[in-house]
Formats: sequence, structure tokens, C-alpha cells
Amino acid sequence: MYLKQAGIKSKNIPLMYAIHIIGGLLFFLPIIALYLETHLFTITNVAIIFSTQAIAITLFEIPTGALADLFGRKKTIIIANISALIGFTFLYFGRNLYVFIIFAIFNAFAQSLTSGADQALIYDTLKEEKKEKHYKKIIGTYSALWPFGATAGSLIGGFLATISLSLPVVVSMLPIIIVLILTFFLKEPSYEQETDKNILKHAKESLKIVLSDYQLIILFIAGFLLWGLGESLHRLMSIFFTFKEIPLVYFGIITASIFALSSVGHYLAHSLSEKIGNKNTLLISTIGTPLFLLLATLSTKYTAAIFWAIPSIFFGLRNPIIYHLINAEAQSSKRATVLSTYNFFARLGLAICTPIIGYLADLYTINTAFKLSAIAMFIIPIIYLFLKEH
Repeated sequence: MYLKQAGIKSKNIPLMYAIHIIGGLLFFLPIIALYLETHLFTITNVAIIFSTQAIAITLFEIPTGALADLFGRKKTIIIANISALIGFTFLYFGRNLYVFIIFAIFNAFAQSLTSGADQALIYDTLKEEKKEKHYKKIIGTYSALWPFGATAGSLIGGFLATISLSLPVVVSMLPIIIVLILTFFLKEPSYEQETDKNILKHAKESLKIVLSDYQLIILFIAGFLLWGLGESLHRLMSIFFTFKEIPLVYFGIITASIFALSSVGHYLAHSLSEKIGNKNTLLISTIGTPLFLLLATLSTKYTAAIFWAIPSIFFGLRNPIIYHLINAEAQSSKRATVLSTYNFFARLGLAICTPIIGYLADLYTINTAFKLSAIAMFIIPIIYLFLKEH
């Protein structure tokens, strides 16, 4: 409806909507940490897999963003989905640390290829029609669709996990195959391309843009901490639920509610930021997140689960704003690389924080590790105070 009202004609946007919602149907999301723990035995080993993936994404992030800028967004997204399918195969057949590390590397390559390329494709599709003013609204809707799909996937996955922890993993391959087919119908939008195809040179020039831009520096430092602390906790949440003595059958429902709230947040981000401003939206969301996470660690059983789920709406509120602000600073020829540079810093934070949190969980308890992480997250809104309002 909104696309028609805005006069947007390209089929890329509805196709990307479909790709994102189907791509969210990862049925293993509620139990991934538990699934890995059954084969790897300690939380530290599970954290090593997540950390390996984050390190691999960190290494791949900027070069793959440059690939999208230099050789096309569509081709990059196609390769990403092929890599994801290979990675899921290793996840299903994995029975030891080394096979799961291979999964982590393939999955990291897939995520880094998509990271930046999808948003750049959407932005340049809109720019081609001189409709880029609608980007924040469209990227908010687009971002809301993945957690919407993940909500359905989590509900189904939670049920499948009661039969077998391996079943949600193998069933998750079907949506990826469908997504791969859909990507072939995308149309590469026209955008300013550089004639020099040197990836390292392109990445270096994009990094110079970031380091010379005050706004981007603030966003990147905050992103490092947001992902390093917040996403680490999210990856290990099923172990946290076990500590809180929540039955496995409810994991899917809790995870579904988390993604549903995230979806609502993404959808509301545009309208809220238009009323109170981008900066205030970021401040509210980054104060609310650690507050409710801290309350979850201080609560028991189902009360803890409720407090744990609430911050997801704040994630949804801030995510489109962050990427809108980054896109506003980036030039077209380097857009995907600048976005990938942000994701590079975010994944670097994840790679550093996840093993630390895993180690603290084994040394003390998962609850203590999460409590310390929540307290540390209060530094993020202080960083956002230095942002300029757009």
C-alpha cells in the first residue's frame, strides 16, 4: 500500500520484502546455543563458535562490501545465499568443534556478503526513481519483516525441538533455497560505479571517509558496544533460559515474542523518530535496553523471560535510525562499503565480547555474566549524546 502511495514502481522493494521475511524462517534460532552445547559440552566452547563467526565476519565485512559496490549488489546477494546453504549443511552434520567452525565461517561469509549489499540495493533502487526520501520508512518495514519471519520460525522451531534438536536445523534449509530462487528475479539498480575495480583501494578510501566523519565515528563506536554486548547476550539466551529453569517447550514462544517485538519496533521507528527526532529515539532505546536486561537477571523464571523480551522493541526502534544516519553520510559509489565498515565494527565487538561473557558464565554463572554486561551497556546512551541531530 505504502509503495503504491509513494509511486515506487520497482519490483525490487517487494521482492526484498519477500526475501527478508522468508529468510527469517530459521527454525533453529530458539535452540542454537543448546544445540551446540549438546555437542561441545561447555558454554565457553559454544562462545568460541559464535566468536569465530564474528571474527570471520569482521575479516570479510569490508572486502565483501567493496564487492557489492564494484561488481553489483544482486550478484553479491546470490552468492551470500549459496554460502548460507553450505554453512547450514555443516551445522546439521557437525559433531565436533572443527566442523562447527566451518559452519561459522560459511555463515559469516554469507552474512557479510548480504550486509550492506541489501540496504544499498534498496537505497539505490529508490534513488533511481528519485524516491530516496522514503528510505527510512521502507528500510524500517524491510527490517521489521525478518523478525516477523523469525517469530513464525521460532514458534515452529520450538515445537520441532521437542522432537529433536537437529530437526529445526535441517528444516531451516528450505527457506534458504526459496530465498536463493527469489534473488535471481532482482534487478540491479543503476548507481555511480568506479572504473577502478581494486577492492583493497576501494575499501581503504571508504575507511578514510569514515575516519574523517564525526557522525560516523560516534555511530561506529556505539555500534561496537551495542553488538558486542547486546548480540552476545542474544546468542547465548537459550542457556540463560535454562538457568532460569524455563522448560524447553517455551523457548520457541519466548523467542517468537522477542522477534515480534523487534518487528513492531522496526515498523514504528520512522513515525516515532519523526515526532521526537532520531537522536532522542536512540537515547530512549539504549537506556531502555540495559534497564530491562538487568531486571531480567534479577528476576526468576517467567518474569525474567518477560523482562528479557521487552528490549527487543528498542532494538527495532533504533536499527532503522542508525542505518538511515549512516546512509545520509555515505556517497553512492561507496555506500555498501561504508555500511559494511559499520558492520565490521559491530561484529568486531561481538567477536571480542562473546568469549569474555562465555568465560564469565563458566567462572561464575550465566546470570552473573549477563548482569555485568547489562550494566556495561549503560555507557552507550552517553556516547549517543554526542550525535548531531539530522
